[in-house]
Amino acid sequence: MKKKLKVLLFNFNNILTDVQDGLIQRGHQIVPHYGPNLKLSDWRQADVIIVWQETDLGQWRDWIKEVQKEGKKVILVQHGRRGTSRIFPPFNEKLVSDIVCVWGENDVERLTSCGVSREKIKVTGTTIFKHLKPRVPHDGHNIIFSPEHWDYDVSENAVVMGWLNRIKIKGIKVISKLLEGEHNPHHYLNPVVSNRNKPEHLSICADVLSLADAVVAISESTFELLAQSLDIPVIIADIWQPKSCAGDDRYKEYQREYSPACTKVKTQKELENTLLRQLDYPVLSQERKEIVIKDGGRNIEDPLSEIIKVIENEGNRR
Repeated sequence: MKKKLKVLLFNFNNILTDVQDGLIQRGHQIVPHYGPNLKLSDWRQADVIIVWQETDLGQWRDWIKEVQKEGKKVILVQHGRRGTSRIFPPFNEKLVSDIVCVWGENDVERLTSCGVSREKIKVTGTTIFKHLKPRVPHDGHNIIFSPEHWDYDVSENAVVMGWLNRIKIKGIKVISKLLEGEHNPHHYLNPVVSNRNKPEHLSICADVLSLADAVVAISESTFELLAQSLDIPVIIADIWQPKSCAGDDRYKEYQREYSPACTKVKTQKELENTLLRQLDYPVLSQERKEIVIKDGGRNIEDPLSEIIKVIENEGNRR
């Protein structure tokens, strides 16, 4: 009989809200913490600790190593598409958590290519897809612009917003899906804003995508994966210029990844021509089906149960 656990869980992007609720429903206790500060938590009473990242930023890695010295098990749960990216070059931050729960097989390949033991990797999928809503019939064409979220509102966002503002396609409406505190709504057409640290964040994303005919973005990230799971074409403005983030120059060397499930363009004319074609005759549907399995574990029947199973197994192994 597995015992009821005391779990210290750090949430972000609401990726772990379903997990937290599921643990409570199974009779486990969530150990309180106070804001994002790792040290302001009752971690000594926890049986297992769940984190969404373990980077050098904010001294997470040092803290994890300290609690491990006290015999605590730490599980890293992937928080977004390719969400363990600082393990890869140019950052090369070695995995310190005892176990990492990843979304799909592509993440297994990424981690093992950097020397992470396969035994430490559990493919669990993610619960975010269950928050999606059916696509809603509507007149005209809705183009969702997903600006880059960075350390600041980058200039590439303004360039693509300008392209979309000048495109002349009959019946087109541009909706900008923004993040509170990261994008200025006054700079974007028809802004829809969510705060990724508030419970309604995923629901707002789902509402926007239910109206989408295409998504235009600068990187192929989590929001774009959600679009691909709904068979919505994703068009990437391939104009990113390397830059620092949070004062870290290593981000200038960071290589972005793009899947075969998106179309890349470099100019306003290319974007307009691509939209004209794909709004009437969407392409890459099979590629979208495949990438949501490889990047998102969309084929996993019950991701919540898989994640909780890992937590219970590790928590009872102390």
